[in-house]
Amino acid sequence: MDILYFKEKIKIKGKTAVVEVDDFVVITRSDGSTFQIEAPGEYEAGGVSVVCNLYEEKNLYVVEIEGLRICVLLDLTGEKLTPEILDALGPIDICVGPNPDLAKQTDPWVVVTSGDEGLPKYSITKDKLPSDLQVVVLTSK
Repeated sequence: MDILYFKEKIKIKGKTAVVEVDDFVVITRSDGSTFQIEAPGEYEAGGVSVVCNLYEEKNLYVVEIEGLRICVLLDLTGEKLTPEILDALGPIDICVGPNPDLAKQTDPWVVVTSGDEGLPKYSITKDKLPSDLQVVVLTSK
């Protein structure tokens, strides 16, 4: 699975689907058909599970793909995640967002953030998760 920052969106490429996250989620299945998520709830399409929770008018997404739980915190601001948010997210393997300090509060194995200098993409599989916290900086295309 690959994670990329692409034009201010997060793109997660799996074997069976591609998930793009910004203000909403679009899942593109392997046959080219798409499924769009614009409201809170639990969804499944193309072998991908997405839970969208609304917190203070901000969407919090947890994408489960290829056995990995990926939290996307794109528009969440502040210095601390509340216990309610952490409860809603559940266990997280990878957290993606512009604020690495906020992302670390989800207790992931990997934090993916963006910067002027970094990698074009991050590739990972469930069996290759690091044993200690790893921070990965990606450049936006």
